[in-house]
Amino acid sequence: MTNEINESKVKWNERHRDRELATPACEVLLNHISLLPSQGTALDLACGLGRNAILLAKQGLQCDAVDISDVALARLSDYAKQCKLAINIRCEDIECDGIGNKQYDVIVVSYFLYRPLFAEIKRALKPGGLLFYQTFVNKVAETENPNSGTRTSKSRFYLEENELSSHFDTLEIRYYEETNSHPNTSSAPIAMLVASKTIT
Repeated sequence: MTNEINESKVKWNERHRDRELATPACEVLLNHISLLPSQGTALDLACGLGRNAILLAKQGLQCDAVDISDVALARLSDYAKQCKLAINIRCEDIECDGIGNKQYDVIVVSYFLYRPLFAEIKRALKPGGLLFYQTFVNKVAETENPNSGTRTSKSRFYLEENELSSHFDTLEIRYYEETNSHPNTSSAPIAMLVASKTIT
């Protein structure tokens, strides 16, 4: 397990070393920014260079930014200090360490999928809290048999159709969409979800 963690950290450190910082936040968050509270706590899970954390902090939220890449987090930390943004950096392997016991008003997950965390994500939302989730979907091609029962090599990193909404159906789903793949581009379909935890 230690070797896998180290390999993952090395991979993501290389990817984030020269990538542009402060790029636009994920589409589902940008499109529903009006739903964000004006204050509170937020979690950007598997944040990378923190594009979602930056937007959340600029909206007035105290944001925890969690990722395995110390290179990405160091760059984000420098940017946050320069811009005086309330972003708390946490370098962790989420798949091993989990989310922790803290609860949040907002949780954002973009292009990260680890199914065992779904229950933790729901628990980590405060009553009334909002979840914004966006990641890739492995839509079945016409030439494939959807009833074959076999799972593709993409299953670890790609959702199946309607899977995201089914995992979070105990929340109030405010918005859900799955895009289609674009035949003239290499972009994969994505699922986008906004959901809130019912106040009891």
